Formats: sequence, structure tokens, C-alpha cells
Amino acid sequence: MKCLSLTLVFVLTLEGAAAARDMTPVSDGEGNRTRETPQATRLKAEVQKRGTGEKSRVRVTLRNGTELKGLISKIDDTFFEVTDQSGKVTPVLYADAQKVRGPGLSKGAKIGIVVGVAVAVTAIVIAAGLKSAGY
Repeated sequence: MKCLSLTLVFVLTLEGAAAARDMTPVSDGEGNRTRETPQATRLKAEVQKRGTGEKSRVRVTLRNGTELKGLISKIDDTFFEVTDQSGKVTPVLYADAQKVRGPGLSKGAKIGIVVGVAVAVTAIVIAAGLKSAGY
């Protein structure tokens, strides 16, 4: 009975150690940081490309669905800060952000608007030409 108890304690100890090892953050050689997801890495590169200051206006969509508008005031390895018009500074972890966009319309939306206007103008010109031709 003692042997069974000791074996059980030994197995449970090994399981606990294995579980603890799996729960520790993965280090990349620069301290105790966790591994970044590909999306967080992409967002980090995009934020760094935009830089800080008055020309870095962004709209940030968070994973919980909220949206922040303002300018990037600080860029760090694990987070960046967005300052809104009232001066409120909000730190955003790269892992918590879903999208980082500029303040205006996307390129696709602008192209869609131009194509729509061109189609409408073409239709009006064709209709006017058919009407004047007597059709």
C-alpha cells in the first residue's frame, strides 16, 4: 500500500511539473516575454510604420469591439498609446488590438465610390443620347 501511495504521489508531482512548464511564458531570449501572434506582429509593424506625432492619426478597433480614435503618442515593444482629442491617453496592447487604420476611408472604399460615380455618369450620358436620338 505504501508503494502504491508513493507511486501515486510521484506521478502527480510529475504531472504538476509538466503542467507548470506548459503554463510558463515562452522566452525569446530577451527576458520574460510571451511569444507574439502573427496578427500582433503585423499590427506592431503597422504602428511602427505610422510613427508618432500629429501625422499618425488612427482608428483602432479592439477585440472587444470598441474603437479608439486619436493619434499615436508612444510606441513600445508590447503596447502603444493612443491620445484622443480631449488629451486622454489610452494604452493598447498589440494582442488586444484587432485593426489599426488611418482616419479616412480605405483605398477600396474610395475606388468603389469613383467606380459608382463613373457608372452613374455613363448611364446618364447614354440615357440623354438615346432620348435626343428619339428612342
